[in-house]
Formats: sequence, structure tokens, C-alpha cells
Amino acid sequence: MSAMRTAPVARARIPTQAILKALLADTDNGVLVLDARGRIRAASAAALQMLALEPGAVRGAPARDVLRTPLPDDDPLEELLACGRLDRETLLLTPDGVELPVSLRGYRLGRPAWAVLVFRDLTRPRRMQEELRRTERLAILGQLAAGAAHEIRNPLAGIGTSAQVLLRRFEPRDDRARFAQVILDEVARLDKIVTSMLQYARPRTPVLKPAALADCVERVRELSAESFAQAGIEVEVDVAPRLGPLWIDGDLIRQVLLNLSRNAVEAMATGGKLRYEIRRVRRRRAARGPGRRRSDHSRNGRPDAWAEYQQIRITDNGSGIPRGLMAKLFQPFVTTRPQGTGLGLSICQTIMQEHGGTIEVTSREQRGTTVLLSFPTEKRDGERRDAAADAGRPHASRR
Repeated sequence: MSAMRTAPVARARIPTQAILKALLADTDNGVLVLDARGRIRAASAAALQMLALEPGAVRGAPARDVLRTPLPDDDPLEELLACGRLDRETLLLTPDGVELPVSLRGYRLGRPAWAVLVFRDLTRPRRMQEELRRTERLAILGQLAAGAAHEIRNPLAGIGTSAQVLLRRFEPRDDRARFAQVILDEVARLDKIVTSMLQYARPRTPVLKPAALADCVERVRELSAESFAQAGIEVEVDVAPRLGPLWIDGDLIRQVLLNLSRNAVEAMATGGKLRYEIRRVRRRRAARGPGRRRSDHSRNGRPDAWAEYQQIRITDNGSGIPRGLMAKLFQPFVTTRPQGTGLGLSICQTIMQEHGGTIEVTSREQRGTTVLLSFPTEKRDGERRDAAADAGRPHASRR
């Protein structure tokens, strides 16, 4: 009996181009596919919409002409090609200059290396819901920290007072005097941490008044002049013309600027250049989230429309921030400084949110760091509109 022969099965051809086209059309994320020369070979509909681009103007265009950021020396494509992977938050510029906050991920594939870039609009409601859940978790942490801080402060004061009494009873050359001084130094350090915990857990209500950002920067420059001179740091200030006053709490904004300036000084241990730039920008505005009031309006009634902001850009050419720390930068108690509390940037973020603004950081190791502080130019509506409205009113709940 002869063996039965089966007909050969034809190998199916996978229509990769059709699959890619379907995936790009279906996703809500912005997706760009780049060839080995760094030119765009495919783009999702969401990418074209988010970046306000025409389909015909994208295909074959250099990716660097499309993926533009307002930050100096910030080239996401170069970072992707160098590291093989990219995962961070940044700002992308549309052709008409609107800043779009995005979460950017990149993947390098094959040889010669092609690349896929995926970015998600951080102003979308889903992202804001995630941010609100994170804020709620941090609020619970803040309440626990405030309770612990109060419990710690009372015995801490007793320890400090007792150490001062002992120090006065010992001769200066007595070893016991040295130990008493160590106790006082550690009490002071713990008191600093407790104070930061209370400030983070229970920030005071901003008292909003018309003020110029340039005045805040100039005051911080005066207060920090000695530390700048000792560190050998050259300071530049560039203020765009015709910038009107904003509704801000000048004391709180100066606190933010002092904290960021101190970080920059520590990053430039051997000297360097620190630049403050104040300018007007247009950004996509998020739906109501941390720092926004229920009655805040949006341009044309749309929560995702662009809005005008004034922005302080603080740039240094110091040591930069380690890549692994960037994702945890605003988490409380995260620091690389031996004497740091890890609450400075968390407090800065809270203050900016209370003003309806944002704080964003980009950094490259051994290249420097840039911090963007963006303030809405509109007069705020709602509970904290101005100082007169705040006078005599109980502490407003945070939104």
C-alpha cells in the first residue's frame, strides 16, 4: 500500500504593514516609528492630533524636527539611541509653540536600529484621575507625618533643653561637653526634619496678590548672593518684555526659588552658571486636578484647550540628577544629600499645585538640570482668588 501524500501547506504571509497600520489607527497614544536614519516612517492618528501635525508633512521627516522640547540640550532621540530605552516625562512643542506635557517611552529595535516612540498626553482625564489617587495617598501619608511630628517635637524639646543645661556645666575641654554638643546638633537636625514634615503635611493657604515673577527672582538673587559668590557661580537673569503681574503668594514662590537655587548651588560644587529665564508660554491645560478650583474656567469652555502661562526656567550646568532618581524626584523622603530631608521638592510641588501651576524637571548627568515653573496668567476663580477674599476666612480645604 503506497504511503498517502499530503498536499504541502502554503506558508501564510503576515501582512505586517496592514497590522502596523491597524495598530496605529486604534491606539489612543501617540506613536512614531523611526527608521535607522531617524526619519519618521509611520505615525499614529493620536500622535498627529496631539502634535497638531498634517499626515503629509510627517512621513519621511526627521524625527528631531517633530520631537522638539523647550528644554536646552534635551534630545530624546539621542538619549534613546545611546541607551536603547527611554522612559520619562517631558514637554513636547507643537509647530505653533504650544507645550504639551507627555509621558515618553522609546524602544530601539533591530540592526540597523529602528526606533518606536510612544507618548501619552498627561493632560488627559485618565492621567488626572491617577494623579488624584496619588494625591490622596500622599494626603494620608501627610496626616500620619503630621501626627508623628507633633509627638516627636515635645520630647525633642526636652532633650535639647537638658543637653543645653549639661553643656553649661561642663568645661570646654571636657569630653562630655563635646558629647552634649553632638546631642544638640542632632536635635537641631531632627527639628529641621519635623518642621519639613509639618510643612509638607499641612501647607498654609496661599494669600494671592498681584506680583511680578521678576521681583521674586531678584529677591532670591539678593538673598543667595553670598552663597553664589562663595561657590564661584555666575548668575544670569533674562526677563521677557511686557510681562504683567500674576496672582501669587510671593513668600511661597520665593521659598520654591530658594530651594531650587540651593539645589543648583550644591550641584555645581566647582562653580558654574545659573540662569533664570522668565517668559510667556502656551501650554495644553489639564482637566481639573491638583491645584485647580471647581470654578476655574478653560479657554472656549474646553478643559484640554491651550492656555497662557508665565514660566520661570532655572538652568544650571552642574552634575545633574542620576537617571534612576528622576522617576522618584517628587516622592517624599527621597534625597541624595546626606543632610537632606527629601521633602524640599515635594513641598515645592505642593506650592505650585496650590497656585494652579506645574513644576517639571529634566536633567542629564554631568550636563546639568533645568526646572520649569509654570504659572497660569488668568486671575484665579474660587476660594483663594485674592488676599481680600482670604482675610478672616477659615483655612480652606485643599482641592
